[in-house]
Amino acid sequence: MLEAEIHLREDTRVAQQAKAATPEEQHLDQAKGLSKTQDKLRDRIDKVTDRIRELPQGDLKFAPEIQLLGAVSGVMGEATDILARPETGSPAIAAETEAIELLLKARRFGGGGGGGGANPGGGGGGTTTDSALSLVGKGVNEKEVREGPRTTQATGETGSSLPEEFRNGLDAYFNRLEKVPAKR
Repeated sequence: MLEAEIHLREDTRVAQQAKAATPEEQHLDQAKGLSKTQDKLRDRIDKVTDRIRELPQGDLKFAPEIQLLGAVSGVMGEATDILARPETGSPAIAAETEAIELLLKARRFGGGGGGGGANPGGGGGGTTTDSALSLVGKGVNEKEVREGPRTTQATGETGSSLPEEFRNGLDAYFNRLEKVPAKR
């Protein structure tokens, strides 16, 4: 769902950038399509929340997660309404970004699953500090052309490669060590 929300935000940005060159009717259709997509994502979040609640003692064991997913659903609902106006500018992108931030936070709750003892389910305690801004560069560019290297190196591809100035310094250091008589 995180990836779908990121793609939706990219699609919203594209629609906003093309707004000036797009007939008003077409922009309206794009915004309504984006709104429907956002609403489907919100519906998926609500279904996941319901499934968590159906688990034995789900409301108790997963209260923080349920609360967070409720916040995600609320923000996605706001984004749905904003896109339906039609508004594909800053308010829509900000709401989508907030949803992404909350989904990232939900993801940090941990790998969950399995385990018993004093902490059933494994717990979270994630330390990730990534923000949605770290995902900005992962947009889709249909015209992108990736090219691999044209030549390959026959030797020396393993290990780390040090910059020339470090190699020279290390060579000088080891040469000096070899010249100094060992102390006994």
